[in-house]
Amino acid sequence: MARGLLTNTAKYPALGLNMFTDDELFEVHLATLDVLWNVGVKVESKEAREIFAGIGCTVDEASHIVKIPAWLVEDAINTVPPNYRAYARDPKNDWYCEAGRTGFVNFGEAVNVIDPYTRERRNPNMDDLWNSVTMIDNLDSIVLFERNIVPKEVNPHVGQLYVLEAFLNNSTKPAYIGMHDPQNVKYAIKMGGIVAGSEEKFRERPWFGTSTDPISPLVQSQGATEALILATKTGIPVKINPMGLAGGTTCVHLAGTMVTHNAEVLSMFVLGQALKRGVPMVYGSSTAMMDLRTTVSCVGSPELALISAFVAKIAQFYKVPSWVAGG
Repeated sequence: MARGLLTNTAKYPALGLNMFTDDELFEVHLATLDVLWNVGVKVESKEAREIFAGIGCTVDEASHIVKIPAWLVEDAINTVPPNYRAYARDPKNDWYCEAGRTGFVNFGEAVNVIDPYTRERRNPNMDDLWNSVTMIDNLDSIVLFERNIVPKEVNPHVGQLYVLEAFLNNSTKPAYIGMHDPQNVKYAIKMGGIVAGSEEKFRERPWFGTSTDPISPLVQSQGATEALILATKTGIPVKINPMGLAGGTTCVHLAGTMVTHNAEVLSMFVLGQALKRGVPMVYGSSTAMMDLRTTVSCVGSPELALISAFVAKIAQFYKVPSWVAGG
């Protein structure tokens, strides 16, 4: 089992950023509770709306707006496990996600690749995918594989399954394979069961989790919520990964963007914990700034560092695992 480097402890063995006080984080939390109850989130899946209605939320079937009371939000936060084990094909590569420790993963998903021989930028292919999974598996500093590229020669609707195929054939580490289509989640579970020997064995040690991405501002898409529902019932970990753009799909002010981001994550925490209390869920982020001159997403900007710092701190405040962009 792998454990991460100690960070954000009283020993200070590594660099830490303390940019937000607990009082400031609590103000964001209170603003989030206000948004979830007085504004609500749009839930496109009828199945998900029925689940929300069954646990005490107010659901408007005409607008698909779900309003979530504060007590449900705080109950969900308290039932998300503060740590969990990410299982690997090779048990020695199990990653134990716990407070005060950090690990590194590759980022995804690249639209193009630079050919290692010609140095030209081009579309990724199957060879690139398989080679990249092998490379990531051999990098000691990477504890977990994330879907990194999807080959352009395959149908994009099932591209995630090709990534899973490459992972199952070339990696001994845990993984997150983003599945935004519940049908793909079903096939992914079957693939995991074939390799594990049975679906029951795979469910005991699921080698991969999935990401479910809200659509900013405050929309739970049908594909993302139904994929979350199926994954949660199976017991595989779920990462909630908002992808807001400050100045584009969220408020230009970072404080307002963080409230929107937080509301999107916590609304999905409520859904997941309503289905299966204690199922592992990760507070994620792909939120960034939009360049107002070009409308380009500024991944790697100073604002992204502030957003990532906030996500890490609010997750610590809630005592749940987090996943943030490094730059």
